[in-house]
Amino acid sequence: MSGDRPPVLLFPGQGTEGVGMSAGWDGHEPWVRTLEAAEAHVGRPLRRLMAEGPVEALRAQDCAPAAVLAHSVGVYRAWRATVPFEPLAGAGHSMGFYSALVAAEVVPLEAILDLFAEVDRLGAAAFEAPMGMAFVIGASEAEVRGALAERPDLVLSNRNGRAQFTVSGPRASLEALVEALRPVAMKAGLLPVQHPLHGPHMAALLPPLARRLAAVRPAAPRFPLISSFDGRLIAEGAAAWDEGLATVALPVDWLAVVARLKALGAPLAECGHGSQLAGLTRWADRELVVHSLQAPRPVAEGK
Repeated sequence: MSGDRPPVLLFPGQGTEGVGMSAGWDGHEPWVRTLEAAEAHVGRPLRRLMAEGPVEALRAQDCAPAAVLAHSVGVYRAWRATVPFEPLAGAGHSMGFYSALVAAEVVPLEAILDLFAEVDRLGAAAFEAPMGMAFVIGASEAEVRGALAERPDLVLSNRNGRAQFTVSGPRASLEALVEALRPVAMKAGLLPVQHPLHGPHMAALLPPLARRLAAVRPAAPRFPLISSFDGRLIAEGAAAWDEGLATVALPVDWLAVVARLKALGAPLAECGHGSQLAGLTRWADRELVVHSLQAPRPVAEGK
């Protein structure tokens, strides 16, 4: 990726965590400071788990979101220290929107870690049956919606592409949906999350979540953020924070984000581990190429 044009940065969500994701970053002070702050706040050895595992501990609900958030924000801060410009805009997929909020300095890292913890606490109290999310790849939206029509306790929560979707709701119904769609899908299965995110099941959690985080005072973003709900640009701090709170229950439409990315016409770079968003974006529009900031730049001697 050319280093002389401000890119749009894409922040990935939960599920992109993996052992080895921190390789090469322990020599970059902005990344280290970010991880230290996250570890101090959540009381988990994020750097050790990211480097050594075990993967089951890294993927645990009390660790994975914090690891993805801190790593993506740390990568952003290390990248920002090497270039003379802000990104043109930032977008996040699912919980990646929270990484974008912190990178844009709308709210501090600790506020988002508190949000994650409160969602876990409220979710544990709100749902009697096990809940979660499932993914479906290779089936049409009509086929997915047809299967959902027979299961009213489930909702389409993510339109990640024209043939990539996620569904939220009770785990037992999700398992039945996966089995029903296997004959028409390339791949389908459960996601490693414990909440029915991005759907109306989470709506009842929004008022107590807002009360718990009422002390947070959002600042104007240093760069515009792209809504993962409808692709609009958000340039005001209060609106960006409202979107962040509502994201817990709002569906994700990556096709709307991709339409905005194409309209902006800037270079695209994934700011986090893996290539989740490079793949989703290419599925949505084959003309768009997403580069990666995951490989750390060499640290200058003496720095």
